[in-house]
Amino acid sequence: TNPAYRREARLRLICAVGSEKTMEKHLQELERLKKAHLDEGMAVMKAFGGVGYPFDFLTYGVLNRSLSLTSGFVTLMRAENFVAALTLVRPQLDTFLRYAAGWLVADPHAFATEILRGTPVKKQKTASGAFMTDRFLVDHFKSEHPWIGRVYAETSGFVHFSEKHMLMNVCDTNAKERKATFKITDKHTHVPDEIRVEAVSGFTAITTLILHRVFSWRHTKENPPGLKKD
Repeated sequence: TNPAYRREARLRLICAVGSEKTMEKHLQELERLKKAHLDEGMAVMKAFGGVGYPFDFLTYGVLNRSLSLTSGFVTLMRAENFVAALTLVRPQLDTFLRYAAGWLVADPHAFATEILRGTPVKKQKTASGAFMTDRFLVDHFKSEHPWIGRVYAETSGFVHFSEKHMLMNVCDTNAKERKATFKITDKHTHVPDEIRVEAVSGFTAITTLILHRVFSWRHTKENPPGLKKD
């Protein structure tokens, strides 16, 4: 009955689905979330009689970035450009972490205003006085979603040049003959299906978290504590 538990269970289900579905099915499921971005954006705009708050503008920016990254990720996966697609997972996680940071501060609207002024999230503090660096945010939110730490570490290796890009070139090995086949291409057809599914499932899970936070803000805007008290 706990909403947070139900959400976590759903995310575990998303990440566990494996090869029972085709890659196209997984991509179609992710694409369906694109409309949710537009629906939530309109709902936030109309909430509480259409009154606008600084956190609304932050939310619109988050939705725009998330939708754009989702569209790009799906396009690249369909083009079999796995290296470029995986590079987008890390920014999508960054979108969630920095948006969710708004739930840790004393004044979310001041937080949003500072971002608009160009103040980085890492230079802003939580309500308890801690600077919200990437490492702090990862450690905080992985207590709710343990997979966040692993996804952050793994996908950072694709954002910055690393051994992952070197290993991606290897498409076949023969230990007996001490041979390896390397491929330089923008179509990574040699990547196993289970790895592709894991990437899409991870991106879907992150995007779901972003949309849940947007819904949470919309619900708060529609039901402010002062109004409920009155």
